[in-house]
Amino acid sequence: MSKKAVIIVDMIHDFVYGKFGSKQAQSIVPKIKELLKRARESGALIVYTRDVHERNDPELAIWGEHAMKGTKGCEIIDELSPEEGDIIVEKRTYDSFYNTKLERILRERDVKDVYIVGVATDICVLHTAFGAFARGFNVHIVEDCVASISEEGHKWAIEYMSKIYGAKIIRSEELFQ
Repeated sequence: MSKKAVIIVDMIHDFVYGKFGSKQAQSIVPKIKELLKRARESGALIVYTRDVHERNDPELAIWGEHAMKGTKGCEIIDELSPEEGDIIVEKRTYDSFYNTKLERILRERDVKDVYIVGVATDICVLHTAFGAFARGFNVHIVEDCVASISEEGHKWAIEYMSKIYGAKIIRSEELFQ
């Protein structure tokens, strides 16, 4: 039987409260917390991905230093702390699949459906959705559990993922009932 996985993208200090933090990112924390509770109860796989940068990462030329290895900025926020059995994947690019163990983790557990939550809708969520799509996973975006700094970017990315990747756009209350 195939399993579902919730992928929590970049709910780290720098993107929720720090350098790139926003009210939008903070506003989705309670919804993600509730979704994770139900997901764990249902036996879904929980995977956190988090930006962890080295000084020579190309992304730093665009955004400046953020989520630097060994700093609080790259740590998952306390409200969404991983629990026993959850998996953490460190990434150095927007796509949670690129040069990480994420695909192998999902395949070893017979995951077919991925439910993506986190930030930013139009950057790392978008690229992670592409990574999942390109590898043949069924992509679901939990619309009330993703956020971007700009509402326009958020709406654009939701529409793009739906049209181009065939992502199912759903609400958190539809899951794990």
